Amino acid sequence: MSVSAIQQNKLRSVLSVLGITIGIYCIVAVYALVHSLEMNINQQFTKYGTNVLFVQKWPWDEFGGNYPWWKYLSRPVSSPSEAYFLESKLPKDRTANVAYTFSRQEKVASNGVTLDGTKVACISHGYMEIQNLAVEFGRLFTVEESSSGQPVVILGNTIAQQLYGGSNAVGEMLRIGNRVCRVVGVCALEGQSIINNSKDEQVFVPLKMGLGMYSYRENDDAQVMIQAKEGVSLDDLTVEVSQLMRQFRKIKPGKEANFAVNRMTMITEAVSQLFSQIKNIGIVIGGFAMIVGCFGVANIMFVSVKERTKEIGIQKALGAPHIFIQFQFLLEAIWLCVIGGLIGMIFVWLTFLGLNAVLQKTMGEGFALVLSAGDAQLGIWVSALVGIVAGFIPATQAARLNPVEAMRAK
Repeated sequence: MSVSAIQQNKLRSVLSVLGITIGIYCIVAVYALVHSLEMNINQQFTKYGTNVLFVQKWPWDEFGGNYPWWKYLSRPVSSPSEAYFLESKLPKDRTANVAYTFSRQEKVASNGVTLDGTKVACISHGYMEIQNLAVEFGRLFTVEESSSGQPVVILGNTIAQQLYGGSNAVGEMLRIGNRVCRVVGVCALEGQSIINNSKDEQVFVPLKMGLGMYSYRENDDAQVMIQAKEGVSLDDLTVEVSQLMRQFRKIKPGKEANFAVNRMTMITEAVSQLFSQIKNIGIVIGGFAMIVGCFGVANIMFVSVKERTKEIGIQKALGAPHIFIQFQFLLEAIWLCVIGGLIGMIFVWLTFLGLNAVLQKTMGEGFALVLSAGDAQLGIWVSALVGIVAGFIPATQAARLNPVEAMRAK
């Protein structure tokens, strides 16, 4: 009977659904957009490794309004000597790999094409294992090339495309600054990164070669990377690394450390907290649209009760119980809101489909908007809840009508 009532008043039903559609579109779109941003950012950060410690100059967990940047500015950067020291001292049954890396912006050129400001990453051999550096053409550095600092290079996929017009640049000669190198590998295409850490636009050289060209002391991103073995607690490993670093730098007990031992969870947890607040703001904004839709449905339901007063009186005269009348009108309100919610989510899906097509052209596979099952469930439950709230008073009013007076209504 509730479905039949909706079908008989198509225009009125469409107008009722429209307000709910807009409200659900606002809530689900904001929620799904924020969820997609959070998921993509966390995925980009976790590519560095969730079981990796980073010994650096700057801490990752103290940013804020009162961030004492001046205190950290004078700290020394991590050095290759510290990486070798940690690798020799840390237990082999607790660490899988230890690596050192720093980067510089440099001019690279080949075949008459010059790229300014290219990121040149100087990496030790263990970096390729920790970061799962994958090549589409050629190979990675050999142990001999890494240890002797041979003039060899691995290109990011985009760099290879820009310099040689194709990905397969293995065997080509490349000038980095004043140094001529041979390309031995090209990274697999990764897609642009929302946090600008894509390997596609980087050039990788052996650490020893990089140290012969640049000074690591001029780079605040210089860091020691320590990969823990599976099952090893990062908290315990952090304590061990901190003690060894204090020993190497001869920091006396009780004195503040002049280094930071970071991990990816510091960033991902902060990102999750930030986006949790943004979600709440989005829900509040969308909630105002839902309130407007709720009043619209409630108004339509009051009109519906008024129009069908005689019908209600006949139903009650034939023995329809109080709960039957109330449930009939309440279900009608729920149906209206759920249909509006489903239409709103279809519009969200279509919006994301169009945006993903644009993002794929600009960023490749590096970023995608997703309407998850959780976001869809949120839309359905909110729609049903609004239907209950909007229909409860009209349904109760209908159920309490006196059957004799209701049948006399015109």
